[in-house]
Amino acid sequence: MVNRLYFQEAVSENVIIFDGLARAGKGLVAPLISDLRRVEFAQLRHPVDHIPVLWRLGLLDDQSAASFLRMTVDGFLYERVVGRHLNTRHDDVFTSVHRSLNKKEILQRAFGDEGQPVVDRFNAEGRFSSFITHNTLPMADLWFNAYPKLRFVVTVRHPVDVCFSWQAGGWGERLGIDPLSFWPVLEIDGKPVPWFAMDFADEYLDLSPMDRCVKCCLVLNRMFDETLETFDDSRRRQVEIVAFERMVTDPETEIEKLAGWLGTAPREDMPIALARERVPRRLDITDRRARLEKIKAQIRPDLLDELLAASRDYETSWEMDAV
Repeated sequence: MVNRLYFQEAVSENVIIFDGLARAGKGLVAPLISDLRRVEFAQLRHPVDHIPVLWRLGLLDDQSAASFLRMTVDGFLYERVVGRHLNTRHDDVFTSVHRSLNKKEILQRAFGDEGQPVVDRFNAEGRFSSFITHNTLPMADLWFNAYPKLRFVVTVRHPVDVCFSWQAGGWGERLGIDPLSFWPVLEIDGKPVPWFAMDFADEYLDLSPMDRCVKCCLVLNRMFDETLETFDDSRRRQVEIVAFERMVTDPETEIEKLAGWLGTAPREDMPIALARERVPRRLDITDRRARLEKIKAQIRPDLLDELLAASRDYETSWEMDAV
């Protein structure tokens, strides 16, 4: 007999996942959209990111993974609604409660009720919990098993900017090497390889840091596209794609669109959140072109061709000038 976790009732079915590649701009999108009415300010919790990876690697069976993910998300939700373990670090640009328009109420919860009455009130108000994740859309089947009503907000960004930002953050060499990277990686021949590189592990280990950044970003983008293509109309309606560039240059339109999709509305003090995130602002294409020149000097010709092709596709999709 194979043991597996029991799949128990969820604390709340209303969950929003702010996903996308690392460095794609979730740190802008998630705080703004989680400042909408009835949406809990986004949390960034490592286990929420890691459980789907363990499932994809075959280390958890389908039911145990869905149950474990549900219990974990529910646990973090409950802690939030009763005011436990809040992120009060002022410098955390994504998830500090001090950045939330609802900061006063969140902090006050530590002095309020706990237990089922708080959960019942949360659900009666039709509230959403929300979490920031990385690269998790390819594991969407697990997420929808855990939360059938889940909403995905996927942030995308020009491939040149994402690849350049990966390199700036050291993501071509930190995974599995830097203990502060906090990401589960495979062991291949005694060396660390991220899950999204397991199909080209030997090549990954031989690539330069910049080549790794470009290759991995391109592979992940394809995984996202392929996942979306598998969705039927019903599931596709549970996903919204947000271009970072549009959120920067025309945030009010994007926020109104997402608010309507969620069945909620912006708060009256949303201009404070926009000022906090320094939007709207202009994006100068000369900056992207300068980044591309720096990338060109460090990558293989074939990867440069792939990056340019992906850039053209992105620019066509989002009606942007060519880099």
